[in-house]
Amino acid sequence: MGIKTGDDYRTSLRDNRQLFVDGKLITDVTEYGPLKGVINTIARIYDQQNDPSFQEMLTFRSPSTGDLVSKTYLEARTKEEFEQLAACYHVRAQSTFGLMGRLTDFMSAYLMDQVCALRVLGKSEAADKAQKIIDNCRENDLQVTHALIDPQTDRSRDDAPNEAVRVVERRADGVVVSGCRLLSTLAPVANECYIGPYFPRKAGEEDFVLAFQLPMNAPGLSILARQTYDNGQNSFDRPLTSRFDEGDAILVFDKVFVPNDRLIVNGDLEAYNGIMQFGAGYMVIQACTRSTMKTRFLTGMATAVARMNKRDKTPKFQAAIGELVGWVNIAEGIRTASIVDAQKRIEAFAKGEKIAAGDGLSSPVFQTVSGFAALNFLFPYINTKAVDVLRLAAGSGVLAPTEADYDRPEVGSMMDRYLIAEGFDSKERLKLLKMAWDMTGTEFGSRQGLYERLYSGDPERNAINWFKNPSTGECASLIDKFFQM
Repeated sequence: MGIKTGDDYRTSLRDNRQLFVDGKLITDVTEYGPLKGVINTIARIYDQQNDPSFQEMLTFRSPSTGDLVSKTYLEARTKEEFEQLAACYHVRAQSTFGLMGRLTDFMSAYLMDQVCALRVLGKSEAADKAQKIIDNCRENDLQVTHALIDPQTDRSRDDAPNEAVRVVERRADGVVVSGCRLLSTLAPVANECYIGPYFPRKAGEEDFVLAFQLPMNAPGLSILARQTYDNGQNSFDRPLTSRFDEGDAILVFDKVFVPNDRLIVNGDLEAYNGIMQFGAGYMVIQACTRSTMKTRFLTGMATAVARMNKRDKTPKFQAAIGELVGWVNIAEGIRTASIVDAQKRIEAFAKGEKIAAGDGLSSPVFQTVSGFAALNFLFPYINTKAVDVLRLAAGSGVLAPTEADYDRPEVGSMMDRYLIAEGFDSKERLKLLKMAWDMTGTEFGSRQGLYERLYSGDPERNAINWFKNPSTGECASLIDKFFQM
């Protein structure tokens, strides 16, 4: 089949899934008003692949059919291929200004990393199954999401809670699973969902050691979505919410059958725990590209608002925005580094090595994925900083009337008289302030802040994992070298 159009995507969502949202059971998501905005946004991205001016950058010929397919599935090996893949990620992130973190770009990269890791671990059968799932996603241009986290029942314990997805029946043709997984961003408007590892399992938890992918309309699967934030406000008053509210959901599996060809890992602790460790880094490139684009967008918004109300003339805001511009440049450097890191890892894996080791002189002995550290620590900080600068630049001006108020003649005339800025009429000013409010004060904006904070998992747990990293010892060894001088 190859690349879809936007209409093809809409048709694919009419699958009688069991989606519960806003107190309603929705079986045709394309007809549910609060989801139409984000569906239209994703549909435009599908149409972009069919646009001759973008097609070469966004697509390539399938290695199995020769059809045009999404370049997010390009298994880059060479410098040129990595540059092509990174350019594709950049254009697609630009289409949503980095505001949608779980477009299928992320899962294309994640799934390719999974195959890479399984091959490094010598898990050929699991890798072959994972590759067939990739082939299906690529050839049918599916919108894929994931759910990696166990229910929040007792966060003081590391073992799998009883409510987590687990095997309840083993059959010759597959397994039957029950339980819950969260938090599946994009699930209400995705075609399929991947269930797999994030934190490691322990011996004795083999029934929870699962990695598989299923359609969103799988019998027995319920999608419990959070409240939608697009409540019918127009795109003027909620310019971001109305386009980019991608949704989040809890997935509940009630005796759901997973056939063998969809079951990547089943009880293999080494495979399960290694998937996140030995990927090439495609996912990190995509995530750093998306995070960098969002940093650019927030910096641009803060600059536009400050210019509108002349705060850009003050040293305070020049310094604040200047710092953001500095972070943009650092973010671009991290994105570049993530590409270099991935290529080094691919080269190491090709030589049968599990890590890309340096010589200890011109480069560190242990070379880790720098972009992943940025996703854990740096990008959440930058996002918080940028939103705060935007909030202060806009000030109380964001507490403004609506477009409907402006369109009322007696109100609009007062706004035209009193609510203006140099170079901006009152409606242009209002439009910009509405965007700032949507990013800083609405439910959408609040969710964006929480999402970026937790994008790559629990910050404290991530930090503890970095403490266990070999780099800790490598840094500490410098102290020994100092005292040996």
